[in-house]
Amino acid sequence: MRHNWKHAAAVFLACVGCSLALGFLLPSYWRVEETLMPVPRSPSGSSGLGALAGLAGGLGGFGMLIGRPASSQDEALAVLASRELFDAYATRENLLPILFASKWDSAGRRWLVSGASVPTLRLGYRLFSRSIRDIDIDRRSGIVTFSITWKDRALAMKWARELVELVNAQMRARAVAQAEHDMHYLDAAIRKAGSDNGSNQLTSALSSAYERSVQDYMFAQGQPEYAFRIIDPPTWPDDRERVWPQRAIFAGLGLVIGIIFAVGAVYAREWWIRRGGDMANTARVISERV
Repeated sequence: MRHNWKHAAAVFLACVGCSLALGFLLPSYWRVEETLMPVPRSPSGSSGLGALAGLAGGLGGFGMLIGRPASSQDEALAVLASRELFDAYATRENLLPILFASKWDSAGRRWLVSGASVPTLRLGYRLFSRSIRDIDIDRRSGIVTFSITWKDRALAMKWARELVELVNAQMRARAVAQAEHDMHYLDAAIRKAGSDNGSNQLTSALSSAYERSVQDYMFAQGQPEYAFRIIDPPTWPDDRERVWPQRAIFAGLGLVIGIIFAVGAVYAREWWIRRGGDMANTARVISERV
C-alpha cells in the first residue's frame, strides 16, 4: 500500500466522488403525511337492517340471515387502499403519464413504448401501493397515518388530500344509497305487516329499523367527512426532510466501497506486476535455452 498509495488514493476518490454524484444527481423524493381518524358509521351505531338483525333475533332466524355489519373503520381502510379508488382517481387525474414519465412523450402526448409495454392501471396501482402510498394504523388509538412519497411535493400534497376526499365522497354516496334502499324496503315491510295483522314485536322491530335508516340517511347527507376526519392535514415538507436519496448514507457507502476497491486495486496491480515479471523471466529462460 505504501508503494501504490497514489493508485489507491485515485480509486478511493473516484468511488467517493461517484457516490456523492449519485446522491446529488438522483431525483429527490419527499414524504407527505396526513393524520386521520375514522368516523363511526352512524350516530345510531349500525344501519337500519343491521339493527333489525339484533332486534329480530328470535323471529324465525331472520336476524341470522341478515348478519352483523362490518366495522366502519375496516371498511374505510379497505376503500382507501382499494384498486377501485386508485383506478377512479388515476383516470380522473390522468396519473399514468406522471407515474411512468420515462415512457411518456409529453410534447407529443403519446407513449414512447407500444404493445404490452404500455403502462396500465393495474401496473400503476401496483407501483402506487408498493412505493408511493403508505397506510399505517395505530390499533390502540385508531389514528391512521396516510402518507404519499413522491418527487413533486405539490403533487404529493394534492394526492394525499384528494384521495381522502374521494374516499369520503364514495362512502357517503354508498351510505345514502343504502339508507334509501333500506327505507323503501322497511316502509313496504311495515305496510305489509300492518295489512297482515303481524305481531307487535315484528312491527316494533321494523319501525325501529326504519328510524335508524332515517338517521343514517340524515347523517350521511350532512357529514362531508363521512369516512375519515382529518386531524392533521398534509403540509409542505422542507428540503432537508427528503426521504431519498439519503446523501449521508451515500457518502458513507462511498467511503466503505472506496476503501475496499482501493485495497483490491492495489492487490490486483501488484499481482499483474508480478505476473508480468514472471512471464518476462520465463521468456528470458526460454530464449537462453534456445
